Amino acid sequence: MASEWRNWAGDQRCSPAVVERPRTLEGLIQAVQRAADRGLRVHAAGSGHSFTEAALTDGAMIRIEALNRVLDADRDSGLVKVEAGITLRDLSASLWDRGLAMENLGDIDRQTLAGAISTATHGTGAGFRNLSAQVEALELVLADGSVLEVSERADRRAYRAARVGLGALGVIYSVTLRAVPGFTLHRWQASTSWRRVTTTSSSSSSPTPTRR
Repeated sequence: MASEWRNWAGDQRCSPAVVERPRTLEGLIQAVQRAADRGLRVHAAGSGHSFTEAALTDGAMIRIEALNRVLDADRDSGLVKVEAGITLRDLSASLWDRGLAMENLGDIDRQTLAGAISTATHGTGAGFRNLSAQVEALELVLADGSVLEVSERADRRAYRAARVGLGALGVIYSVTLRAVPGFTLHRWQASTSWRRVTTTSSSSSSPTPTRR
């Protein structure tokens, strides 16, 4: 029996029968196959930031943090392919080095990318969708160890389900994101009246982000 796993808040905990920490696609496939051979259900876990029960299991828990490489990046198209366990913090730093950035982020950057998109993590701003909307394609390892790639053009229904799939469709190995040109945010702070807040649109009172 593996040691007890807890999420960030400590309100979700479990004791998996086995914990796997794959470092490669082949290692992930083998971990899933080993669980299947033992008749264990598989749950993937990242940083444990979610307050839901999605990662809880008494079967096989696959920790994805070691799957954290940038696999491909094209600055011209903005398409970036990374392994699913990369944290938002490390991803942002890697994108910045390439003159790119994610369109929107939340206020915490320690989540794994797969965990953030699978639980519909969002940033701020009425004009932005959640992080999963930035996903161009996904590679999933299925219960039989096979690898399935889904995108808007290839298996659109599975792609739309897998973006916020809570791990139900398979373990995410890689994510291809649509990044934007790198930019710097400037905070604008001022005192005003409630009447002005409710009558003035945010677009007319907020500065435009400076692009890199």
